[in-house]
Amino acid sequence: MNRDEQLNSRRWKISYTYRCTCNPQCYWTMLPGRHAGGSGTFLNDGEEALGAEAAAAIVADQYGHVDIADIGMWQEGDEERDARLALNRRQEADERQGVHWAMGGAN
Repeated sequence: MNRDEQLNSRRWKISYTYRCTCNPQCYWTMLPGRHAGGSGTFLNDGEEALGAEAAAAIVADQYGHVDIADIGMWQEGDEERDARLALNRRQEADERQGVHWAMGGAN
């Protein structure tokens, strides 16, 4: 699958919680002592075919997360995909104009 096909497809995402290894432990976590995976991490190499637990183990290993639980895996909906594509188009337009995230607040 080329870059355009991958960008335009409804991509797979995974989320999970993992043990907080911060010292001292974070006070703001929703589950005491655990961090949440947020809105999900994209699966880029066909990990969805392995199933949720195996895919989560691969992603957690990449980020150094330990003691994972509450695993969820889903495919983007049309609206979520369209929002991601719109953001990508805005970022590319900004970069063409010389505006990018590394500007440090400069206009």
